[in-house]
Amino acid sequence: MREKYMNARVGLMTCCVIILATTNTGVLAQSGVTLYGNVDGGVMFSDSGVSGGSLTSLASAGFGSFWGLRGTEDLGRGYRTLFQLESGIDISTGSSISFNGDYNSATPTAPNGPTITGFNRRAYIGLDSPYGMVQLGRDYTPLFYAAAASDTMRLQYFGNLQATLQITGGVERMARVSNGIFYTSPVMGGLKIRAAYSFGSESTGQGAGPPRNGNEFIGIGAEYVNGGLTVVGSVQRLKLPLTAGAPLVFTNLHRREDALIGIRYRTGNFTFTAGHFRIGSPIKGSNTWLGASAIFGPSTLYLQVQQLKQKIPSLQDRHGTAVGIAFDYALSRRTVLYAAYGITSNNATGRFAVIGSDVAVAPGAVGATPRAVAFGVRHSF
Repeated sequence: MREKYMNARVGLMTCCVIILATTNTGVLAQSGVTLYGNVDGGVMFSDSGVSGGSLTSLASAGFGSFWGLRGTEDLGRGYRTLFQLESGIDISTGSSISFNGDYNSATPTAPNGPTITGFNRRAYIGLDSPYGMVQLGRDYTPLFYAAAASDTMRLQYFGNLQATLQITGGVERMARVSNGIFYTSPVMGGLKIRAAYSFGSESTGQGAGPPRNGNEFIGIGAEYVNGGLTVVGSVQRLKLPLTAGAPLVFTNLHRREDALIGIRYRTGNFTFTAGHFRIGSPIKGSNTWLGASAIFGPSTLYLQVQQLKQKIPSLQDRHGTAVGIAFDYALSRRTVLYAAYGITSNNATGRFAVIGSDVAVAPGAVGATPRAVAFGVRHSF
């Protein structure tokens, strides 16, 4: 298994080096930089499922709020350089959204590194060529793209597939990785391949420094498109820190393997999605979903149901059924009004929350049923 893992890692890095080495820079270059973003704000009414658990607040309950810079330079003959820097925003306060993506500052008690702010969503530089695109930095994993393609909600509104993050322990090292190399192939007969490798904490493991090989990651995904049919799949493996004193999930698993398969089918104004995600032992988990959407002029109606399961050794299984319903109306190409509702029904030991794009409503107690409704507006630029 280790030999196959090493061969995959070496193969990905070799492919990236070949693409970088074949770049022809002896041409007149054209460049451009774009400021872009999305501002999403709404009023949310939530209930954690216990007495006194109701709350009214402001939140980005649709697609989330963020801003970024991206740029390209045309090098000619099908080559170009590109970069992207993207940061999330808390619309209720104007502050940057914090994250734990600094693996090189990891400690035994903080295996992902300390909480920081900055370009938490994306930060990379890359080269695009006829042989594919290579990126260096922080970006999405292949599994993220597979999830987005098979999610009726497209990772927005209550009931989207970010509910899966409750099984994996969060977005870090599942949907995004830092310190990484990313490759995207050209489209070949409707098929696109993505691969990613993260060096993790890059530590010798000595003293009180970051754990050795902590957060080392490799993932691959495929997307096939034929007319209205899209089929996706992805597998990834994460080497968890072997550090005494770290939380159980980071010491006893040694490595974690995730897999996802999904489908999207569009016919006319109707779209149908389905898929399954699973995380390996000893802390097993899965998410199975069905969804559909319908377009009516400038309006779209979304519905999705997810069945969440988590099995933890020596504890009773946790189950939850998450339902999301959303409706949006496009006032223009850039401005959209929306209404969204989400509810998660837990079993007696379930702790699953209602998950939106940038907001979550946790159950007020084990086995409680949280719910939320939001009305908002978003504008992209």
